[in-house]
Amino acid sequence: MLQNIPGSPPQATRLEPDQHAYLAFVDGLRAVSILAVVGFHVGLAGFPGGYVGVDVFFVISGFLIINQIKDALEANRFSIVGFYSRRAFRILPPFIVVLLATLAVAPFVLPAPAVYLEYMRQAAISPLMLSNFLFYTRQGYFDLNADEKPFLHTWTLSIEEQFYLLAPILLILLFRLGKGRFGALAVAIAIPLGVASLVGAIAFTIVDGRNPAFYFPQWRAWEFITGGLIGPGLAAAVSRLPRVAIDAIGVVGLALIVAAITMLDAGTPYPSWRAIVPVAGAALVILSGLANPQNLVARLLSLRLMVAIGLVSYGWYLWHWPILSYLRILRLGEPSLIPDLLGGGVLAFALACLSYWYVELPIRRWRQAHRGTIRPGKVVAAGVAACLAVAALGAASGYVGYRLTDSHVQAHYGTEGSGVLDNGCVIFRAGDFKESCLDGRFGLLIGDSHAQAYAPSLTRSFDQAGVRLVSLARPGCQPVLFSPQERNKRPHGCISMLPPFERILEKRDRIAFVIFASLWPYELDAKEMSDLVAQFDPKTRVLLMGPGPVFNNSSLDCVVLSDRYGSNRDRCLRTRAGLDKAYESRVNVLKSLAARHPNVRYVDPKDAFCAAGICKPFDGDRVFFRDAGHVLPPGAERVAAAFKPEFSWLTGK
Repeated sequence: MLQNIPGSPPQATRLEPDQHAYLAFVDGLRAVSILAVVGFHVGLAGFPGGYVGVDVFFVISGFLIINQIKDALEANRFSIVGFYSRRAFRILPPFIVVLLATLAVAPFVLPAPAVYLEYMRQAAISPLMLSNFLFYTRQGYFDLNADEKPFLHTWTLSIEEQFYLLAPILLILLFRLGKGRFGALAVAIAIPLGVASLVGAIAFTIVDGRNPAFYFPQWRAWEFITGGLIGPGLAAAVSRLPRVAIDAIGVVGLALIVAAITMLDAGTPYPSWRAIVPVAGAALVILSGLANPQNLVARLLSLRLMVAIGLVSYGWYLWHWPILSYLRILRLGEPSLIPDLLGGGVLAFALACLSYWYVELPIRRWRQAHRGTIRPGKVVAAGVAACLAVAALGAASGYVGYRLTDSHVQAHYGTEGSGVLDNGCVIFRAGDFKESCLDGRFGLLIGDSHAQAYAPSLTRSFDQAGVRLVSLARPGCQPVLFSPQERNKRPHGCISMLPPFERILEKRDRIAFVIFASLWPYELDAKEMSDLVAQFDPKTRVLLMGPGPVFNNSSLDCVVLSDRYGSNRDRCLRTRAGLDKAYESRVNVLKSLAARHPNVRYVDPKDAFCAAGICKPFDGDRVFFRDAGHVLPPGAERVAAAFKPEFSWLTGK
């Protein structure tokens, strides 16, 4: 199949048609890039850092596109509209085909409302080449797993197209400043711009939380600029070196790429300074190939197999991730190399070949046949219209799918329970505080996202009991952060909740009860926990809720998909022994605290969901968890029912 791809390779990778010889080794370098990316995504051994293939793609893109623009400017035949027309012809047809195919398959795969809602956002934004910003803003505690984002790979196209919105304008300015040529002045300006971009990429690489260096085009621009700085002048200078030196440059370049692919991994902070390794490697390979196309590495990359893979690399990149994403959604994220290899590898490659034969090549031939009659402005307008239409279709189909899925899940699995209540007393930050929430008797709910998941149902049940519940629960806000010791330290992610908490403490005589709920993911200090409780009036009743069960899969997804395809729900279960062992030391601290204080009690939510050593996130068609560990309203109600004496005790009944 690889050796029979039709088409004329010299038209696939040129600096500028009819002006430079075909660079076969560049298509071979594309092959290295896509093999690295696909190998990483399918989980092949030996590709832990295969994501650096994207950086290599950026360098190749910068080398080809920037040099094309430079050549056209120097030949006095550059048109911005013409440039965007060529980009539309090259990028959009296979891109739109893959987007439409992804939209068509979604209703058969996506399980739950949360996944569908995120999919709707992606489907609406990705065709607009803005998905990098979407995925940046969506990074966080409740962000979906990468496997549940079928459009995730489009962030690279978004960055590339955003860069090329400005690149032609900047190059025109450099060309005019250089009085009709690209010389030392252009280099003197380009290098500081690239260095500034690299410094930003290093400075803004974030390990925990949103990573602007990964998703923002200004911190990836240096990779394109690096490729663009490689041109005929630099290659001519290098070509004067001895043959062995040029060979060495190519070998070192390829070795750097291989080192990045094999030595980095998914846990490595990236891009950071580490991106220099694959970028420098790609630049050296291209430079050595330009200086002497017969050097060792260039000849290896020019092998027919490598060139053939490179020719379909764009299509392979587009197809492989939606296939992998859908396969993993169906498997609930469980690793399985063979299906991923067959899907993201073999099937995606076959589809890439088909899209190359029946989409890319026909369009290329049509362009050649109508070169003198094509109106670039109309092409650009048609491309923009097509993207807007696909975005509208994605948003509409995603919204309809979300509403239908949400309605079905609520009706069939009772995810809303008996109802919830928002009493306006949910506090995330100082501005949320309302004095009216402290009128009369009230109770506090303090904790992390697991406490937050309990809030709507508990608010309703306590309201019926005549007690207002004030919620100070937010993702990552462990109860110990509200202890005197931690409050005095201040610099933590929940600092915005401390002023309201301290104002509430001023009215401690009105606090009927306090519920501390959390997954308790960290080891607990007994004294700190004791001081946490001691802040309240001795008459205030305190309920410590232990860690609830955490399942191996998203429970709602697991049940819905199991029922949809008639498979066994057993994969949704988990044994209790492992859970108890994992939290044993923290639970002992909580139990000990309850044993020492008459106004403190402890409950273990696992008791509400586990029996005979097996924990179940469902009971018949009632599902209790929306993901692996956060309860839905029915789950909160089940805990309240299982510990009715304790919750009644909180209200004094």
